[in-house]
Amino acid sequence: MAVEEDELHGDILEAVFAHVPLVHLVAAAAVSGEWNDAVSASLRYLKPPRPWLIVHEQSTRAPYSISARAYDPRSDIWIDVPSPPMDWSAGAYHLDSSNSGFLFAHGGSRLRFSSDALNFEWRDLDPPAVSRCDAIVARVGDFVVVAGGAWDFEDDAFAVEAYDLKSGERFDCDSMPLSDGDSGNLTSLSVAVAGEKSLVVASKETGVTHWFDPETRSWSGPSKLAPDVQLISRYLIGCTNQGLVLVGVCGPENIKVWRIDQRNSGRPYEIGEMPPEFARKVKSANFGYASLNVAAAGCMIYLYNDTWDVQEVVACELLAGGGCGWWSVRHVAAREDLIGIRLVYTCSEVGIEELRSALRTGFSYYRNFKKTGKIV
Repeated sequence: MAVEEDELHGDILEAVFAHVPLVHLVAAAAVSGEWNDAVSASLRYLKPPRPWLIVHEQSTRAPYSISARAYDPRSDIWIDVPSPPMDWSAGAYHLDSSNSGFLFAHGGSRLRFSSDALNFEWRDLDPPAVSRCDAIVARVGDFVVVAGGAWDFEDDAFAVEAYDLKSGERFDCDSMPLSDGDSGNLTSLSVAVAGEKSLVVASKETGVTHWFDPETRSWSGPSKLAPDVQLISRYLIGCTNQGLVLVGVCGPENIKVWRIDQRNSGRPYEIGEMPPEFARKVKSANFGYASLNVAAAGCMIYLYNDTWDVQEVVACELLAGGGCGWWSVRHVAAREDLIGIRLVYTCSEVGIEELRSALRTGFSYYRNFKKTGKIV
């Protein structure tokens, strides 16, 4: 009888923990071995963590303050997150992100990048040899790759250099194989890291894609992301637990998702289509989808429009059994009040181990929980 009561108690705990925000489960798991087991079982079987969308705000005016908020889809809340532990007051460093899971700060005498999911731990690198603005900066395995964005007319606009994080060596690589009519700036390119081995760069306008291998310091391609549809006006790529995915704008209120089969010449397979009511939520009344972007990790793709009049973010969950689940959440930032503010988006897989690790390194964490007003 005692065994049955213990089992029932464990089941009840697991069910209760399924309704507790992930950030509170760290403390709950520390209560006892039984509670720790119940937290683990609840996260594994009842309500697993899902990747967070993190929105970073940096003022473009003194004192150049930084703030960040994270959306936890498991708990359906926005959470205030402490800013990165560095001095921003001089205004020398500008926060940015080229691909979904990599946050960096450039300017001054160093290139800095975050090495953890919650952007608490940072590493410094020597500045790139080529002066750059709006460049691609991405981590590919044990390398940090810096590509494009060269602004000095004497420099190659498509220049590429990389840092070996094991040896500390910086080396020049083959330039991006773009045509003279292309821009080497991040604004016109969509970037993903495939399998921690390759940097994938696609034109947002044409879908022409190139692959960079930092081991060989060389590029392959071009290939065209060409799903079997009449017209795509905007191509956006990301890396998920189903591999490389393409999000394409196919019409006024038509957005589709494809999985790119890298073993079959990059052939796209459609896996989902955004319901029109959600496509309208990320469309600017003035600029349409011209500033639509994605942040992706694990099973999640977040679609956001970087214009002031779009008030919601659309979430796409890649379902294990196939297809997609869709919902929208109100944007945490008051967009009309963002004059003088830059927004940078990242997406990270955050679980209880990441939270524990952050706490061990002195992460003073969350406050101001805010329900999202999730719309399904």
